[in-house]
Amino acid sequence: MISVENATTILKADARSVIGARLNQMALEYMAYTLAGSEKKSVVSGTFRKLWKGSENRFSHQYAFEARVNGQTLGIITCYPVRVLRRLAWPTFEQLLAYRKWGLIGYSLRHVTSLYSMITLKEGEDDEFHIGTIASLPKSRGLGIGSRLLAFAEKQAILQGFIKCSLTVKKENELAFKLYNRIGYQIAGEINKPAFSLYRMVKVLV
Repeated sequence: MISVENATTILKADARSVIGARLNQMALEYMAYTLAGSEKKSVVSGTFRKLWKGSENRFSHQYAFEARVNGQTLGIITCYPVRVLRRLAWPTFEQLLAYRKWGLIGYSLRHVTSLYSMITLKEGEDDEFHIGTIASLPKSRGLGIGSRLLAFAEKQAILQGFIKCSLTVKKENELAFKLYNRIGYQIAGEINKPAFSLYRMVKVLV
């Protein structure tokens, strides 16, 4: 049983955090396979640990924050302006290719539909601050970790001069959708790709 007597602390992510890397991977669910170019658990987790430890990629600790209770990391969030997210697209691909080489190429050729969906994904507009990934450990569900991480990201958005915060959520993820809707995120559009279907959601912050 996790005690939440002490306030949740949200800190800049640590490159050495194994849990942070794992949570980042968990947030992507099956999309992680396309990015890592494999469905082998060890390969996918290893790839995301490298991305987490690295810099200038969209899954780096550089753009992440960890929620800790009593010194234990229970959740993470990555967030950035959409303009930064777009700038990171190519460096992220270059790093993935460097890590996985022919494994990534081979997987992509066998799963062209998923690769196309990922490449053509438009997650936000240039005037938005974007939440790229958010996840919490299963044992912390119901403790409000997700809500606190979202509130923290929204404060970061305001500090950087943005009045809108955006995210995407899989249509089948009803629990996450209800959370986002409850705290003020509204559907701004739909992303319907051969490999997945998402809602694009936006919250006006001021």
